[in-house]
Amino acid sequence: MASASVNKPKVLVLNAPNKASSDYVAKLKEEVEFYSIEQASHDVVAGRIAEAVKQNGPFVAFIVFINWWSRPFPWPMDEALIGPLVETGCKMFSSGGAGYDSVDIKYMTAKGVYYANTPKMPALRTADSTAMMILQALRGSSEREADARAGKWFDSSKPLAKDARCSTLGIVGMGNIGKLVSGHMQHFGMKVVYYNRNRLPPNEENGAEFVSFEELLVRSDVISLHCPLNEGTRHLFNKQVFDRMKDDMIIVNTSRGAVIDEDALVEALNSGKVLRAALDVYEFEPKIHPGLIASPRTTLLPHAAVANETFEKDQQMEILLNLETFIRTGQPLNAVNEI
Repeated sequence: MASASVNKPKVLVLNAPNKASSDYVAKLKEEVEFYSIEQASHDVVAGRIAEAVKQNGPFVAFIVFINWWSRPFPWPMDEALIGPLVETGCKMFSSGGAGYDSVDIKYMTAKGVYYANTPKMPALRTADSTAMMILQALRGSSEREADARAGKWFDSSKPLAKDARCSTLGIVGMGNIGKLVSGHMQHFGMKVVYYNRNRLPPNEENGAEFVSFEELLVRSDVISLHCPLNEGTRHLFNKQVFDRMKDDMIIVNTSRGAVIDEDALVEALNSGKVLRAALDVYEFEPKIHPGLIASPRTTLLPHAAVANETFEKDQQMEILLNLETFIRTGQPLNAVNEI
């Protein structure tokens, strides 16, 4: 994926975009010169980057099209990985997904380098999956399905389904995904409260009520997590927090696994404090806590909430839009940091 021109800015690509519009890629090739390297482990990719810089650099941008179906991933995106690019003038990095806990934003910002994510692509897909998981947990569908597959009929001794119309949903993190989940679940009759670092403008709340974190804990029948993972949110949901919640509450997580202390969650499930949990992300993924697997009251997905037949194409296009905007204006479309 290279075209010879000494006048075009050079861009290093991890994995050539294989789903994006070929016409759009061809148009970009008129303006930039692409060089590609293949996905591998962090250390291997670090070596490939250093070699690419030596042979073909300098590069103005590095864009990453992760093959989500093929491990290992080259994370974290840190100085050890991208240092040779940064030190030779690379000013923009972009990869897929809304979260960026695997990216050293402090290092990039200190070096005057942009990092751009793709917040639009995962939002609706993740919100749809979250709504499905909330309903599954309210209904206890995973446990009932397991019974049916085992040849058991309706067991009236098990907890009955909760009625969405009589339940309050607490959303932690009211960004793009949180707002969409709020709208989805209000259509099912749920009252929505939310906690966010800052209150939304009233015209963006759309029926949701802003509350403190403590009030959210005591009012919510279901809590859905949509916050980033950082120093302030790691193990935000721990034993002390679970103890302050309603009894028989439900927790849903499609954000980042380490927002929850999984040992504490398993303890809360086993004690009955948490009635059900629906999870798409895990503290030590791809490893899933054995206590979560063993519990009949969990709905577990393998970090697949965003995955559908069009997500790779849309993600690649959003990354390329970041690149095009950076080339034209000097700033990517979805910069997460200010420089």
